[in-house]
Amino acid sequence: MRDLAKRRLQENLSQSLKYLVLVFNDFFILALIFLFGALMFWYAQAMKSMPESLWYYRPLVGILLWLPLLIGKLVTLLKPADLQFLLPEDENLASYLQPMLIYSLIVPTICLVLMAGIIFPFATIKAKIGLLDYIFAVFAVFLAKVLQLKVMEYNLYFNRKISILILNILFLLLLGWGMFKPQSMIIIAILLAAAVFILVLNPLHAALFDWQYAVGQEEKRKNVVYNAFSMFTDVKERQTNIKRRKYLDFLLPKNLASENPHKFLYRRSELRNPENINLIVRMTAFAVLISWLVQNWVWALCLSCLVVFLTIYQLIPMVDEFDNNIMYRVYPIERTNRGLDLVSALAGILLAQWLIISISWLITLPINLHLFVAMGCLVVFSWGVLRLYLPAKVKKRK
Repeated sequence: MRDLAKRRLQENLSQSLKYLVLVFNDFFILALIFLFGALMFWYAQAMKSMPESLWYYRPLVGILLWLPLLIGKLVTLLKPADLQFLLPEDENLASYLQPMLIYSLIVPTICLVLMAGIIFPFATIKAKIGLLDYIFAVFAVFLAKVLQLKVMEYNLYFNRKISILILNILFLLLLGWGMFKPQSMIIIAILLAAAVFILVLNPLHAALFDWQYAVGQEEKRKNVVYNAFSMFTDVKERQTNIKRRKYLDFLLPKNLASENPHKFLYRRSELRNPENINLIVRMTAFAVLISWLVQNWVWALCLSCLVVFLTIYQLIPMVDEFDNNIMYRVYPIERTNRGLDLVSALAGILLAQWLIISISWLITLPINLHLFVAMGCLVVFSWGVLRLYLPAKVKKRK
C-alpha cells in the first residue's frame, strides 16, 4: 500500500506541475509582481503611520496566522475503482495514508511561512510580541494544521465524524485568546502536540474504513483544485456543468430575432458556462482589490488595464468553443464573421466590468479630475482591446 501511495503521489505531482507551468505564465507572473509590490508598498506606508500596542493588534495577528488552516485538505488520491479492488486492504490503509498526510502538509506549510513572514514586522513592532513567542505561535498553527489533517483522516472511518468547521472555530478562538498573552503560546503548542501524539497512536485500523465517504471527499477536493487550474487553462479532467442562471436572464436581449446564431451562443455561454462567468467575476474582483490596495490613480489605472487585457485574452477560446459540437458543424450558418459576433457579445461584459471598477475607484480613491481622466482612459483602453486586439487574435485562430 505504501508503494501504491508513492506511485499515486508521483503521478499527482506530475499532473500538478503540468498545470502549474500553464497557470504561472508570463501574464500571471507579471500580475502577481504588480499585486505583491502594491501590497508591500501599502504595507510599508501603513506601518509608518500606524499607532503601537492597540488592544486588537495581537488577536489580529492570531487571526492572520489562523488563515492558512483554511487552505488544503487531506489528499488521499482514492479512485472510485478502489471500492472494489482495494476493499480487502482496510488493515493496511494506515501505511497508505501516512505519506498522503505528509504530502497534504506541503501547500499549507508554504502558505503559513509566507503569512508569518509578511506579518512579522507588524507582530513584533506594532503588536509588541516577542520573537520567541511569535515562533511558538507559528509552530502552534503548524501543529493545529497537522491535527486538522489527522482529524480528516480519522473521519474516513465509520462512526468517526468530527466537524472540521467546529474544529477550525476552536483553533481560531484558541489562537485569538492566546495572543492576548503571547507567553501562553508555548503551553498551547504543547497541548496541540499532545493532541497530535494521541491521534497518531490511536489505532485507526480498529474501525472499518468508509470507502464511499473517502472517495466522495477526494472527488470534492479534486474539483476544487481543477476549478482553480481552470481559471487559467483548460483542464481535461474537469467536468464542466453548464446550466441556466435565471437571475442573469435580464442581461440577455428579449428580441431573439435581432441575434444571429453566433451572438445567441456567445451571450449564453458567457453567462451559463461556469468557466467564463467565474473568470469574469474573479478578474473584476481582482481589479477592485488591487485598486483598493494601491490607493493611487496611476497604479490603479495601469493594473486595471492589465486586468481588462487578461480578461479578454482568456476569453478568446470562446470563439471556437462549439466547434466540437456536431449540431453546430452541420448547421448552415456563416462562420466568417464570428469574431465580430464575439466582440458584440463581450461588449456588455466589458462595459459592466468598467462600470464596477469605476464605482470602486469613486469609493476607495480620492475624487479629483485625475480620477475621471483615468476612468476615460480605462474605457478607451477596453474599447481598443475589444475592437482591435480581439478580432486580430480571432483571425489568427482560423
